[in-house]
Amino acid sequence: MHHSEEKPGYDLGHPASMKMLWSIFGALLVLTVLTVAVAQFNLGAIDFSIAMIIATVKATLVAVYFMHLNHDKGVNRLLFIGAILFAGLFLAIALGDVSEYHHEIEQHRIDNPDYMKKVG
Repeated sequence: MHHSEEKPGYDLGHPASMKMLWSIFGALLVLTVLTVAVAQFNLGAIDFSIAMIIATVKATLVAVYFMHLNHDKGVNRLLFIGAILFAGLFLAIALGDVSEYHHEIEQHRIDNPDYMKKVG
């Protein structure tokens, strides 16, 4: 198929203004600095949640603008959103399970201080 016969929506690339690209780059830098800043504080149980939210926002910016998801078909956007939601659900269930047994793990560490030396 020649370039003149291409189907609409199947372009070789999508033009992006330098202003928009620099804006996204700046946002990614700010979010990276924010991630490092948040890591300096002990926020307890919400540490991981905040880090994951920031990482999700950064991944979304990369996918939408640098991978041109904003110019893609709706089904691809739906799949991306579904993947993010599924990953969030998976992490929530996994972390909920870990917190359920945390007291037993800590008690085992107290009762068996040499356990890791035997295993490792």
